[in-house]
Amino acid sequence: MESSELKKRLAQARAQGKGKYPAPLREAVLAYAAHRKSERVSQDKVASELGMSAQTLCYWRALARQRGGLAPVTIVAQAQAEREVIVECGPLRVRGLDVGGVAELLRRLG
Repeated sequence: MESSELKKRLAQARAQGKGKYPAPLREAVLAYAAHRKSERVSQDKVASELGMSAQTLCYWRALARQRGGLAPVTIVAQAQAEREVIVECGPLRVRGLDVGGVAELLRRLG
């Protein structure tokens, strides 16, 4: 869905004043934001395009992450890491990757 259509639907939902946006609309906004993020567009710019606050978009993204969806992954055989690195970041623990591998994993998860 294009930004102009999303912006229009967000404005309509806001005008109804019920304080809660429909789930399909939130999901469409998050899909649009993810697409724009893949194009390296900032969250502030995306929020501006949609006529919403960056804080709301950030909050919706955080809620979506908390729900914990499954993401497709590919497991590939790889040579043993030169030295074992254990990285802990909150509940995430990565073991057995080299520094470059951890950086790539975090980039893909982000």
